[in-house]
Amino acid sequence: MTLRVLQGQSGVWCQGAGGTLLLPFAYAVDGRLTERGHAEVVRAGITEQRPRSRYSLTVVTATDCNLGCPYCFQNTAPAAPGRFDPPRIPRAALDDATIERIADFTGTRMERAGLDRLFVLLFGGEPLLNPAACRALLTRLGRQAPLTASMVTNGVLLTPALARDLGALGLRSAQITLDGPRELHDGLRTTRAGRGTFDRIVDNLAAAQRTTDLRLTLRINTTAEVLPRLPELAAHLADRLDASRCVFDVAPVLNYQGLYDAGIGNTDAELTAVLRGYATALDLGFEVGWPGRGACGFCTERDGTTGAVVNADGTLYSCWETIGKPGYEVGTLDGGYGDYPDHAWVSCSEFAAGESGSGTAGFADRIAVGLMELLRERRRRTAPAPGTAPEPVGAR
Repeated sequence: MTLRVLQGQSGVWCQGAGGTLLLPFAYAVDGRLTERGHAEVVRAGITEQRPRSRYSLTVVTATDCNLGCPYCFQNTAPAAPGRFDPPRIPRAALDDATIERIADFTGTRMERAGLDRLFVLLFGGEPLLNPAACRALLTRLGRQAPLTASMVTNGVLLTPALARDLGALGLRSAQITLDGPRELHDGLRTTRAGRGTFDRIVDNLAAAQRTTDLRLTLRINTTAEVLPRLPELAAHLADRLDASRCVFDVAPVLNYQGLYDAGIGNTDAELTAVLRGYATALDLGFEVGWPGRGACGFCTERDGTTGAVVNADGTLYSCWETIGKPGYEVGTLDGGYGDYPDHAWVSCSEFAAGESGSGTAGFADRIAVGLMELLRERRRRTAPAPGTAPEPVGAR
């Protein structure tokens, strides 16, 4: 992973696989580190990838989805006029035989990497369309190694009973997407029959928090309409949920393959709106994660040295963003990683950057800098730090 060097208001932010470092302005010229700047980066060790302590495994339990979000990167075309069911990647559902193949594959890879702990991410489509496979997968892999699990779900099917069942099998966290306040969310994040989902999702999350220790990441998908209403949404969610057990994450909607335009122009005003949303969330007690581009256990190293992404049919991919995409297959559970074309191995956000149009990467960098400045200032209120020396500020 290359070092990212970004100029902020407090100095020059340097991000590498091992963390974040804030340097004085004099340590970089025209976006390039000086000799002294390079020396400080080396001394801090932020370019060094930390040794992996666990094997990271993403498993798709179902490629189908019960929602028809128009911007989803798994859509293959827009929905027909008047409909809410865009065509999607090929249908596949995880079964017991494939779970056994996953266990065999994972055991071999963990032994080869010298790793004895496992992180499992349940993914889709919507993983909870196949709850039996979610339970069976965690049960089987939990017999193989100490296991911690997370899940990316739309939350519509996350009942308290299911949350308890999966929690008993190692599920500790879940990411759930919301598309703004109720009327905006229900205009985009609908069932495939066109019905709104906001109230059901928030009710399910509140019930899951009452009955389990599940930690939630609230991914707020933002369009131009949503941006100015982020504080309103944060306040509503703080009234319904335990904010201290939630991460608030703002994610501008990307225009994958030109299928959906969120109307975001990457302007200064939009950047201010994102940061205002984050500031409000912090004031309300939500956790806000440190922005970074650390080394990903799934895709940083080719051929799955420290992790793998497995579709429900047993096909291997490098990243969850390419699941089901023709030409991005990199192997199979039975045959391992094959002789795939160079373009098929993409790491986090590379597929999004290539598919979503120009300007998004630069805007993401500006958001990252603004958020780092915001979080640094919040920390300095309770623990002032000198502003003229190199400052390690991001978690390693």
